[in-house]
Amino acid sequence: MTKPTIGFIGLGDIGEPMAGRLLSQDFHVVSSANRSREAIEKLASDGLIEVANPAEVGARADILMTMVMDQAQTDQVLRGPTGALATLKPGSVIIVMSTVSPDYCQALAAEAAGRGIDFLDCPVTGMRPRAFEGTLALMPGGDSAVLERCREALEAMGSIFHCGDIGMGMVAKLAVNGVGMGTAGLLIEARAMARAHGMDLDLLMEIMTQSTANSFVVQNWEALRPILPHVMSVGVKDVGLCAAAAESKNTGSTMFRAWQSVDWASLKPEDT
Repeated sequence: MTKPTIGFIGLGDIGEPMAGRLLSQDFHVVSSANRSREAIEKLASDGLIEVANPAEVGARADILMTMVMDQAQTDQVLRGPTGALATLKPGSVIIVMSTVSPDYCQALAAEAAGRGIDFLDCPVTGMRPRAFEGTLALMPGGDSAVLERCREALEAMGSIFHCGDIGMGMVAKLAVNGVGMGTAGLLIEARAMARAHGMDLDLLMEIMTQSTANSFVVQNWEALRPILPHVMSVGVKDVGLCAAAAESKNTGSTMFRAWQSVDWASLKPEDT
């Protein structure tokens, strides 16, 4: 059976190796340059097909995956002047993999349905090395029959955890990022306190891995540290979305809002 053609927009830190995984599994992958050309040129040798803009990606795609920075960029590549939504064929599928709000996904899915296009929200979690390995956790929300049509392509990139209806993938991702970012913020402050008292930080981290403080963030701290200023600044967006999702259901958001209020943009690597 012929594999579907994948349109992939957003070849950034995680998107590039995700697209590479699809190419390694013999999918035809079509893309257009979003913010830079580096990944396009790198993946071209593996068979990536470049076209001029998202509209041309959409015209060729059976399944369109977007992995851009945020909601504004998602809107641009789908609904913009050269957006893909207008050119996708009826029966094709949009999979939004960026971290955006559940409400946004539900509204976009309704618009797509009016054009005969199916929709999944499917954010991912992991890190760049896991994207290369194809071991990300993927959290799709949407109809199970649509998911089955996309399963082979998604499994090329990691493990699938079907979260329920459209928007539930984003709910799961926001919860994951809320905990992850909160843990990172606590760990930065805990390390600063210990450092100021003269504590050996290597020993402290060893203790943490064997204690109730252990977590993914603790275990992967040395890999995270070089990119923490970027991660934490991007996290302001994700934690803000998490707080808004909590507030929309009248649940607690005190810790999310407190985290979001910190000036993470001024974080320096030596502070971590």
